[in-house]
Amino acid sequence: MGSLYFILLVLGIVQGIAEFLPISSSGHLVILENIPFIKASLENLGEGSLLFINVALHVATLAGVVMFLWKDIVALIKGVIASVLEKNPSRSAMKTALYIIAASLPAGIIGVLFNDFFEAVFSTSLYAFICLILNGFILIATKKISIRNREIDELGLSGSLLVGFFQAFAILPGISRSGMTITGGLLAGMEPLQAARFSFLMAIPVIAGAGLMEGIKAAQGTFPAEMYLPLAIAMAVTIAVSLASLKVLFYLVKRVRLDLFGYYTIALGVAGLIMYCL
Repeated sequence: MGSLYFILLVLGIVQGIAEFLPISSSGHLVILENIPFIKASLENLGEGSLLFINVALHVATLAGVVMFLWKDIVALIKGVIASVLEKNPSRSAMKTALYIIAASLPAGIIGVLFNDFFEAVFSTSLYAFICLILNGFILIATKKISIRNREIDELGLSGSLLVGFFQAFAILPGISRSGMTITGGLLAGMEPLQAARFSFLMAIPVIAGAGLMEGIKAAQGTFPAEMYLPLAIAMAVTIAVSLASLKVLFYLVKRVRLDLFGYYTIALGVAGLIMYCL
């Protein structure tokens, strides 16, 4: 029982850190879940338990980002409602909402069409190691992007779709969703903090959608009662770690230092490949 608390806390901490820092939560979780001790312990919980745990931790990260951006979310909702009532689609909030929807389409379409392929890719840590290295080089390359000052409502349809395709690329394990969407935002000319805000406003429907799809599958299983308390504690820890991770990321994004995370993911990917080949 003690080992279950430990494993779920580790998974929760990693989820809270890696979901928002550009180091890929999926890549880290694939690696962790394939460690023999952790894999055996999770398998002993019964079929479908791992999926249920992933859903729960996704819900926790969703709660974390909503808490962090609650002022932006409230302002966006109020602005959209005002735009509808005034029949004024040119309002900043309405444009932002439409750009979030547009940016969410590529990942949603690709995820549905190639769901079986991605499930196969997520089943092995080899691809995660390779993608972690690729993720690192992309983050390091952000230092070469000329910084401009576009606000979110100035992004345009083409810019939002560009960010969306970067997000779709991040479906692969080892490729960071936050890293790719912020990179896409910078390439589209967004001011760094605006790119980060847009990235995480986009994350809300993405995380919610992924959690819903996984939740539907997980609902078909039965789970041991002793799993619920340690999972609830892990979710609380995940929320706290998520809030801290978001603060760290926004601090570094303001200084355009995503490259720091790039060196880490390259080192992790190389180390993983060496261990995988031994």
